Amino acid sequence: MTRRVNQYWNTTRDAIALAELIGGVLLVVGVLTRVTGAIFAVILLGAIFHIRWEKGFFISKGGWEWDLVMLAVVLAIIAAGAGRISTPHLVKKIPRFLQ
Repeated sequence: MTRRVNQYWNTTRDAIALAELIGGVLLVVGVLTRVTGAIFAVILLGAIFHIRWEKGFFISKGGWEWDLVMLAVVLAIIAAGAGRISTPHLVKKIPRFLQ
């Protein structure tokens, strides 16, 4: 039983790490910013409610204050989109709703 639980957490940890790595690169380049922002929002909500909720709000005690700030930034990215200097805006081949 413990082996299956450890295997699940290792797989989840690796998937989240890969999503954050690829998503970070996509955000820097400016490709699929809204989709990446939505994925980051789900990851941050999971971090807030499953990992840090019991520790309280303040980051000095291991709380979820910083995660909430990052969630606000991700929601702003989702609302604003990629912007004028992004790669899709310069190339103009990616549909607007995917930027």
